[in-house]
Parts: sequence; structure tokens; C-alpha cells
Amino acid sequence: MTSNKTLIALGIVAFAGMAMLTSCVKDNPDSPGFEYFPDMYRSNSPETNVAYESSYARDSMSNMLPAEGSIPRGFVAFPYANTLQGDSLAARFWTYSNFGIKQSDENEEKGKGLYKVYCSHCHGDKGDGNGKLVESGKYASVPPSYIARHKENNLSEGHVYWVITHGKGNMGSHALFLSPEERMQVAMYVQRLGRGGSAWSAYQQELAKPAADSTKTDSLKIAGK
Repeated sequence: MTSNKTLIALGIVAFAGMAMLTSCVKDNPDSPGFEYFPDMYRSNSPETNVAYESSYARDSMSNMLPAEGSIPRGFVAFPYANTLQGDSLAARFWTYSNFGIKQSDENEEKGKGLYKVYCSHCHGDKGDGNGKLVESGKYASVPPSYIARHKENNLSEGHVYWVITHGKGNMGSHALFLSPEERMQVAMYVQRLGRGGSAWSAYQQELAKPAADSTKTDSLKIAGK
């Protein structure tokens, strides 16, 4: 009998507690009622894509703008302006070392994939300026040949990066489409096209051959042969 009374008492307490916890939802049927540790459910800081009251649009969905002067993590600022002087300075001082990356076959291959998406339709698969848009006659001017620019020693990574970032002539800026590192990878592949398509590792071997032959010749002269 005592156990039955205990169960009844516990039931009354539970019912009263539930009634108390749910009483706060009478005014707002959408209210979740009492929340245990509400900070675990709702962030105290503003979040993107969440309704916030504002003076111009109350209860509207809005993306929160980043703090003024803030930059994305890993962002590398490009200090050279969209001027001829900026192009000249970038060509001289903006190098792969700014990003802590080195020329390699792997980075060139990544640049190749990006080049095919964003560049080949105008500059051509071989970098000769004869892309499909140029051949169709829909392009007002012919892009420069990378091979010719390489022979002129005018195809530095800094210059290519500057052009991709700011655009030049009929070419618009591609900074919105390519991250800073991706622009450098495209620059690597552009230099590869300027060398006639020779990959970086093969190009280094080609450069080493004359030095090896010269060393062999000098050693033969010393030996009196």
C-alpha cells in the first residue's frame, strides 16, 4: 500500500514539474519551452545565414560581413598595383618564395588543369595565342605567344601572376576564380609552355648537360689530351 502511495506521489510531482516547464509556451506555441544548458543549442555570437534584426530589414536572413581590415587565413597580400610600374615591380620581386612553394612537375600539373579551364580557350593549349576563341574570330586581339615571351626573357612568374590578378588588355582579372597559390601554379605551367612544353625536371636536366660537357672538356685540356 505504501509503495502505491509513493508511486502516486511521484506521478503527481512529475506531472506538476512538466506542467511548470511547459507553462512558458502558452504565449508562443513555437517556443521549445525550458532548455537545459541553452548555450549548447544556441551560439552567443552572430552566425551567417541566420535571421537578425536590423534597421533596414527586420527579421531578415543576412550574411554577416567580416570585420573591416580582416583577411582570410593563409591569405597573401599582393602589394603591386594595376599599373605599368606595378607590373614591372611584380616581374622583378614577386616569386614562388613568397608562397613557400617551389617549381615542380607536380605543381605544373596542377597549373595545367587550371590553365585548361581558365586560359586555353584564348591562349591555346600550346600557349601560342591560338585558342578556340581566337580561331573563331570572336576575340578582338591575339594573345601573346608564351614561347616568344620566354625567348625575350619576359615570362617571369611575377609578371604572369600580376596579369592573372589584375587582367591586361581584353583579359579581365581572374583573382575571383583562382586563389593566390593557384595563380602561381598557373604561372608555373605558363613558363613550362614558354619552354616548349618541357617539364621542370626535364628542363633542369637539359640545363645541366652543357655544364657537364664543359667540365669534361676542361678536364681533358688539363690532362693534355
